[in-house]
Amino acid sequence: MLWAVALLVLAWMPAQASPLEVRACGGANEWPPSSYFLRRDGRVTGDVAGFSPDVLAAALQGSRFKAEVTLLPFARCLAEARAGQQMHIVMAAFHNAQRTQSFLYSESYLALVPRVYFLAAEWPKGLALSSLNDLGAYRLCGLNGISYAHLGPVADKVYTGAADYAALVRMLQARRCDAFVEGQEVINGFRLLGTPELSGALLASAALPEVKPLRIHFIVSRQYEHAQPLINAINGGLARLQREQRLPAMLQRHQAAP
Repeated sequence: MLWAVALLVLAWMPAQASPLEVRACGGANEWPPSSYFLRRDGRVTGDVAGFSPDVLAAALQGSRFKAEVTLLPFARCLAEARAGQQMHIVMAAFHNAQRTQSFLYSESYLALVPRVYFLAAEWPKGLALSSLNDLGAYRLCGLNGISYAHLGPVADKVYTGAADYAALVRMLQARRCDAFVEGQEVINGFRLLGTPELSGALLASAALPEVKPLRIHFIVSRQYEHAQPLINAINGGLARLQREQRLPAMLQRHQAAP
């Protein structure tokens, strides 16, 4: 009789212990340090790396969930995750009141420090910025589809005609604009990857007055049947990583050396 009970318990254990597979996505145009395609011998592979996949895996360790990460065009990533079937998690999302209708937000796991980037040779004395309003004296360019609302009234003056960061730098070189704003962690991430337009001494930067660091989050589709347990597991894991002070070292692996 005892053997029969033991066999029944063993029969149930694999089903209960097997992890729930969830799928997370980020943008395919790459956004280090959050997520990017791994390089091998200088060549881009299809393997995904980055701070966000590392943090997500570490946060879910010991939980019932296991995440698989892929990079998609960001609009598609959001759309598929909103439906909650093919994708369940979006990595590195800024807070957006409209998105809260479709997604549950995790606690923040990274704060990006915005800086103003410009051609060092064009502005050898730097930019004169004592307040955010001073930014309005310069022609700003930005990435297509990206919100610059954190720049306040100046955001309306940003020409968002660049498809990628290389195009941003070409616009500076063509004198179509004077500067662009990006998180210093993002630029350091591209420099780690060896992106030529963002490496070397071509660009200089200045601190951006009156703008707080921009916090990013994991967001989970409300349509996913296990959405609340999943966001709880992520938040619990993030709290553990904070207590163990592991996040700074994890971020440093995806940043160029100073």
